Amino acid sequence: MISLGQAHELEVTLNNAGATSEFYVCLTQNLELAKAVVALVMRVVFQLIAKIERDMTGWKLLKAAPAEDGEFEPSIHEFLKKDDRGCCGGDEMVRRAKEKGVLTGLRHAEAMLRNQERIPVEWRKFALVFAEVWQCPDGSRDVWFLGWGGERWSLDYYWLSGDFGSDYRLVASRKYQK
Repeated sequence: MISLGQAHELEVTLNNAGATSEFYVCLTQNLELAKAVVALVMRVVFQLIAKIERDMTGWKLLKAAPAEDGEFEPSIHEFLKKDDRGCCGGDEMVRRAKEKGVLTGLRHAEAMLRNQERIPVEWRKFALVFAEVWQCPDGSRDVWFLGWGGERWSLDYYWLSGDFGSDYRLVASRKYQK
């Protein structure tokens, strides 16, 4: 099921690509073709670049996430378990991310922030956490996250000594295969 916003984005993308009324008729008559077109067009892909774009003076990377240059496709994942009572500590969240292979970092966050219009609208209800661990200038251990502020996404960090609740999601990266 796709949202109304995604349906609109799909229509705009197809129209910009030159879709004709005959094309839309074909889609309505062939469900498998329609599913394939939606999957192809709605793929959310971001570009990683080699260096971090912000001033990292005083910051130290403690646990790096794999981040090859090139395109990646993000997905979000719940990290809480039923017996967590709505939250878990930051170190436990990072441990679970590593266990699941859900490791992304600051370069992924910056790539998504550069093209934030591509971030699915449905993700706005969550803080998108990147499980790469940094030590900030004051000595605390932190992870970066993207938060929706009502008009745009912003990048911030949160200390691992705090709790992460059900309004957070881990961001995973799948290397994009063309």
